[in-house]
Amino acid sequence: MIEPWNLTVAQPTVTPVFKGTSAFRPEALQQNLTRACETIRRASEYARSKLVVFPEFFLHGFQPGRSNADWIEASVRLDGPEVAVLCNAARRHQIYVAGMIYETLPEYPGRFWNTAIIIDPAGQVALTYRKLYAMTGKTRPGDIYDDYIQRFGGPKALFPVLRTPLGNLGCLVCYDINFPEVTRCLALNGAEIFLHISSEGRSSYHLPDGGWELARRVRAYENHAYLAMSNCGPTDDGDSPPDSSHGHSQIIDYHGKVLNMAESAGDTLITAEIDIEALRRRRQRASLNFLAELSPRIHAPLYQTTQHWPVNHWSSAPGTGVAENRQVERQVIEALTANGILTAPSSAETAGAGALPQQE
Repeated sequence: MIEPWNLTVAQPTVTPVFKGTSAFRPEALQQNLTRACETIRRASEYARSKLVVFPEFFLHGFQPGRSNADWIEASVRLDGPEVAVLCNAARRHQIYVAGMIYETLPEYPGRFWNTAIIIDPAGQVALTYRKLYAMTGKTRPGDIYDDYIQRFGGPKALFPVLRTPLGNLGCLVCYDINFPEVTRCLALNGAEIFLHISSEGRSSYHLPDGGWELARRVRAYENHAYLAMSNCGPTDDGDSPPDSSHGHSQIIDYHGKVLNMAESAGDTLITAEIDIEALRRRRQRASLNFLAELSPRIHAPLYQTTQHWPVNHWSSAPGTGVAENRQVERQVIEALTANGILTAPSSAETAGAGALPQQE
């Protein structure tokens, strides 16, 4: 039997490794790394937590307008010294640590990745998840799908789940929350706790009761899973305003109820108790059991025959950023409209209006 245990979400101050047009600032990465190690200590000692979740960009910060080459320069390796520092902190405090890094892979020169990791209490990187949905210049597994699954495997590699004595953990990153297929596939691989490693600004769809907040609660409810979302805290010595993040990191239970939430965008920790045995009892119940009642074969033919965003689109060379991805998106929208899946508005003037800001 697994006794209830504490999970902590960190909402830390982050110093971007780029400021405006500055050169890469490795000292900023080291500063963020030092903060993270101190946060790990606090989560273990003060909150008595078994798992701490960091946000997207907790090591690198973010600066729009930088080139792929810039982010490649700033990226780290899974076997590099920066991750080793986090591994040592996890081992020292006997805690699981989850977060995101900008990663380079020797198999794919000239590319960088937005990668979620979970480090176990033995100080080993025990799970690696590479972000599936984004519109910037990073490479996503779907961009080089055939080669990626040949190297790393299929569904188990795309939607990895870490089975631990605390329960089964899966990661998703920021924009992924808008695609119910991501958490559903994680759940079908056995995930019981979704770690939503995010970076969200002050747009209306990010705020409490906005679309992303509602999506999180639905993802937890429809999969009978806990969900812990970590958002960035204040920006220190960056090009953006210090409080450009909306904060509101949160922990949600398997009923879709918010157990704890940061009430501001400040540097803080929030903690909630995780009762895996209660979740497992819920998943065994023969009533409103969406995972048991799901019939994937009903849906699979439509998914297989519908052409939306192309796979392998950036296999020969990586995309350079939002503009190139938006061109692909426009082509996909035109094809969906021509095929009768989407219906064009009566006035062409509204097409493309109200475009959302760049999403990581």
